[in-house]
Amino acid sequence: MPQRTVTTLDLQAAPQTDLLPTKKKERIEEITLLRAFAFLAITMQHSIAEYIYRSDILQSDAIMLAMLFDFTRFGTPAFVFLSGLLLFYNNNGKLSYWPFVRKRLVDIYLPFVCWTVIYWIAVQGVAFGQLGNPADWPRTLLHELFLPTYGYHLWFIPMIFQYYLLFPLFALAIQKVRQKLQAMPGGASFRRVFMIVTFMGALYGILMWLSSYRMPDWADDWGGFWASVLSYRSYYFVFYFFYFLLGAVCALGLQRWRRFVEDGFIWFGFAFIALYIWQGYEILNHSTETINLNYAGYLRPFTFVLIVSQLLLLYGIIRFVQTRGGAACRIFRFIGTYSFGGFLAHAFVLMLISSITRPLALTGYHLPAAVLTFALTAAGSIGLAKLLSKLSFGRWLIGTTGKRANRNRIKASPAQQTFPQ
Repeated sequence: MPQRTVTTLDLQAAPQTDLLPTKKKERIEEITLLRAFAFLAITMQHSIAEYIYRSDILQSDAIMLAMLFDFTRFGTPAFVFLSGLLLFYNNNGKLSYWPFVRKRLVDIYLPFVCWTVIYWIAVQGVAFGQLGNPADWPRTLLHELFLPTYGYHLWFIPMIFQYYLLFPLFALAIQKVRQKLQAMPGGASFRRVFMIVTFMGALYGILMWLSSYRMPDWADDWGGFWASVLSYRSYYFVFYFFYFLLGAVCALGLQRWRRFVEDGFIWFGFAFIALYIWQGYEILNHSTETINLNYAGYLRPFTFVLIVSQLLLLYGIIRFVQTRGGAACRIFRFIGTYSFGGFLAHAFVLMLISSITRPLALTGYHLPAAVLTFALTAAGSIGLAKLLSKLSFGRWLIGTTGKRANRNRIKASPAQQTFPQ
């Protein structure tokens, strides 16, 4: 077995200048495995999107791809959850803000900028053949840095970075709530925390309902500036805050969280199956000749409940995989280690594969083609991230991971704390 690289598992390592731990902490073994599952889910979604809207697809293939797509919707929320978990787990109340932000600018935002330029060149130059007009470069490139479209998955980085910029406020709010709970008779009991999380979940559900059923109309009625604000609401951190809160709850009560997901494993499984079947029915019921995947959108209240049940179920499954160990655990750990670089690169790998598959007539074979594309894209992007980690400038493209992180023996690097669709 090759020497294991340091990943987000290594939360017990030496102090850093931005989050200053005072004692060693337990390694959260399941984090890297969950990151691997989330990365694979996002890669599957984008591979499916390459095929599901093709004009020659059979209805049977389209339905199966829609069900696979709905099954993998946990990917992006899982990364938000992991960001909350790691930020709060590493924080001991002694946050040095500017070193904290600067490290994440280097390890997360710099790779985002580099890949934005790569996708801009690939699409604007190779696909559109428009790099011959330098006067248009600043406008198009600046647009991609704020509202990525060529690297369509890169929207996640500016969104998640909002949590880093505002983390001191989140930490202060959580600290105040914990102090109030501790001052009560019985302290911060599981029941009280559960009630608070349930209440916040209800508020988030209302926000999702407004996002699905009211905000599109508001955008049309108000127009102008507010129409733009509401149209890009998926770019704002507030529309994912509940998953970040769940990560904080996990971080601040890790052992109790583990018992919760393990004790409720069967119930979460039943809940997920029921919700998954119902959402599949909703997708098909609102589809005509073309599958309507809008009913599986992140910002829908029913999808929110489905994703939460799936995250809880998946956490329990990962605990089981982690306990069993073996080859599967090692494979998922390897994928999770390089998943940030793989996430950034996977759309580029998929673009190369699609340049071959799009001209092909695949009637009757869209389902196996999508699955094969997923396997090649996942393997290719993780392999590319592994290769880049060995280069001196690899940090610019995949953050600090792999060999560099192993040499420095540090805890989870910012690039390993987050990212997705």
